[in-house]
Amino acid sequence: MPQSSRQPPSLTWIASFVAVVEQGTFTAAAAALNRAQPRVSAHVAALENHLGAALLVRGSRRVELTAAGSAYLPHATAALSDLHDGDDAVSAMSSTMQGRVRVGGYPGAMAVFIAPLIRRFRALYPGVEVKLREADPTALEDLVASGEVDLAVRTADVPQRHHNVPSEQLFYERIQMITRRDRRPVHSGVADPSIIEGATVIVSGDPLGGWEDYRDRLDRIGVEPEEVITVVQPTTVMALVREGLGVGLLGALAARVTISDELTAMDLPEPLWLREIRVYRRSQRSPDAAVSAFAELLQAEAPALTAGRTVWHPRST
Repeated sequence: MPQSSRQPPSLTWIASFVAVVEQGTFTAAAAALNRAQPRVSAHVAALENHLGAALLVRGSRRVELTAAGSAYLPHATAALSDLHDGDDAVSAMSSTMQGRVRVGGYPGAMAVFIAPLIRRFRALYPGVEVKLREADPTALEDLVASGEVDLAVRTADVPQRHHNVPSEQLFYERIQMITRRDRRPVHSGVADPSIIEGATVIVSGDPLGGWEDYRDRLDRIGVEPEEVITVVQPTTVMALVREGLGVGLLGALAARVTISDELTAMDLPEPLWLREIRVYRRSQRSPDAAVSAFAELLQAEAPALTAGRTVWHPRST
């Protein structure tokens, strides 16, 4: 049974086959495609092997189609034409799409992948205006629910209050321990959270609720700090730790962009010290095209933009 019944052929093979037919020789086709002639020959041979039939009669000055080649050619040219039409459609949409996307996020996400994502989005859709809001997780959800932002990236650890706000998973972010380098408490390459017992802990987030991200985890392992200092910005966490005022707990994305030479950010044991990051979208019957385009790019690009040991992508995403 030919392989075509199980898997489509390479488009590169098809392009080489069509070029040989249009140019008349393998040499001319190679020049038109800016490829080496042996490579073009190999593509056509691979396509013939894939289909289980000879497509071209070789040996004469100008190649000729076999019966199988004549039957296959219109389908090959149609496939390439459809792809070119698709390119044109996307280009037309990119150049003509207008509108506005209002994006919210927490500091780590803003710095590491929302900022470069916006640069890519503006290059694809120059007619779309992008507005930004940075806030803590609870405020971000409120902004989406009220329609003040179209979508927001936030931690899912903070319980969702507006159940009419749909969301999708992006990845899991590690929570890291921040200490001075001269006080690094590492065992087997992973920080030991038990040293927080009786210590001062510094976290970032909503001063009224930002501590809840971490309290449940410490409760589960029976660790109780002496004092908790909750600040708004990750840079303040780093500054206080640098001055020896406590041990920091911070999302790894924020740690990546605020860490200094005097400090070290250490992973805490999995899976307890991973937190889910989701994108929350304003509920609409007919989603705006610009918002949908940004959300699609976010889902597609987040794994690459957050690559590294600071985040963990489940196999299912």
